[in-house]
Amino acid sequence: MAQSGTIFAGYSVSFDHEVLENFISGLGVWGPVVFFLLQVIQAIIAPIPGNLLTMVGGALFGIWPGFLLAYTANVVGSIIGFLTVRKAGRVVLAKLVGPRRFDRYLSLIGTESATSRTKILLILVVLLPFLPSDFMCLAVGVTAISFRAFIIIVIICRPWGQLAAVLLGVGAMKIPTGILIPSIIVMIGVCVIAVRFAPRLELSALKWARKLTNKHFETCQ
Repeated sequence: MAQSGTIFAGYSVSFDHEVLENFISGLGVWGPVVFFLLQVIQAIIAPIPGNLLTMVGGALFGIWPGFLLAYTANVVGSIIGFLTVRKAGRVVLAKLVGPRRFDRYLSLIGTESATSRTKILLILVVLLPFLPSDFMCLAVGVTAISFRAFIIIVIICRPWGQLAAVLLGVGAMKIPTGILIPSIIVMIGVCVIAVRFAPRLELSALKWARKLTNKHFETCQ
């Protein structure tokens, strides 16, 4: 039986894919409801690996029902988690994720303002599969990022990782370990580079957008 694990508030927790799948399938018509609620809960307190649960949803409900359930639940959970941390502050966040991860990640994203670094890191972590997107949605609650910007990023970037996990769950997509591990390393590297050079990237993007806009107006005249 394949097992997967996560670290919750400093404690290691292991989960068996088949046991989780059998549990949800054994609930009959209540299975989708329980699956949805578990997805919402894991997005907030993360006791269950999100990708594992989404793969189980794909295997049980099929590609599109599994995807829609997982995506909607993750968006709802991300919003609840973000608003909870925003209202309760760092104390709750530290309890949810553990003090070590709390210090490490907050030093990375920064909390003083809604910097370009915070937004770019949130986009990349939520967009790319197999990265700690649930935790990142919680962590940015203590930054100055606006709720509107957070919602837009989550809604646009959330579906792609969920779809990849669902496809893996139904067996429509297979990623050999020899490809998966290097891919995750590359994703992390992209995030680190983006964080390091975020201000320059933002400035370059603005300049590029301004040039494009100017050319458009010149053509119209």
